Amino acid sequence: MKKMITIISIAILLSACSNTSAGNDSELLVSAASSLTEVMKKMEEEFQQVEPDIDLSFNYGSSSKLRSQIEQGAPADLFLSASVKDMDLLESQQLIESVSISPFAENRLVLASLEEFPESVDFEEVVMDAEETIAVGEPDSVPVGEYTRQALESQGLWQPLEGRLIYAKDARQVVTYVESGNAGLGIIYSSDAVISREITAMLEVPGQRDPVVYPGAIVAASENQQAAAAFLDFVTGPTGQAILEDYGFLPGDGKTP
Repeated sequence: MKKMITIISIAILLSACSNTSAGNDSELLVSAASSLTEVMKKMEEEFQQVEPDIDLSFNYGSSSKLRSQIEQGAPADLFLSASVKDMDLLESQQLIESVSISPFAENRLVLASLEEFPESVDFEEVVMDAEETIAVGEPDSVPVGEYTRQALESQGLWQPLEGRLIYAKDARQVVTYVESGNAGLGIIYSSDAVISREITAMLEVPGQRDPVVYPGAIVAASENQQAAAAFLDFVTGPTGQAILEDYGFLPGDGKTP
């Protein structure tokens, strides 16, 4: 992973991509992690105030699924990932523009519930004493599930809880399981808990080694790289960072974790 886009590197990238101008009519195809669904609606609204000629089209899913689509040649101009690993895999195959890689946000895992937790309760007490099922992301194919398994394994809780887990295809489905009552508890991103109208309680999940880093990068096969660079620059800029903060994300630190 490279450092965050600098003004110089953006200028180099833009000058190298002469096929598309950010000021021309164009459709920008953005493959974005499902946990970015709500914040990207606001991001699109604000971006089009400054770039009205760029139409944004989003493809949401788990980062691993989106990475696989890019590997298979599916059309995409920009990849906004919730997984450094998936971005690294694309970079190793030269499928994204390395100079454009930019960590634009961070997140944390929380245990979420529709019911308030008792005061002074700790995480292990809640998950071990509860009778409810617990929704988590599929650990072998979904970043939020992989992060969850790592955290629970570090606390010696993964195997004791395995029989009570419901697996979801992406981060948004974990939230849906909790909001619908199909799971009594769920391990989700803190940003999803912040924007949920139904979730009223959350506890930070112990055992998280590092924050969840969200890197963005321009797809090498894109024929719309200038527009992609313009939107990524907006996301990493002051307005984009303020929007991300409003939706419960932590600011990206601009460097590889």
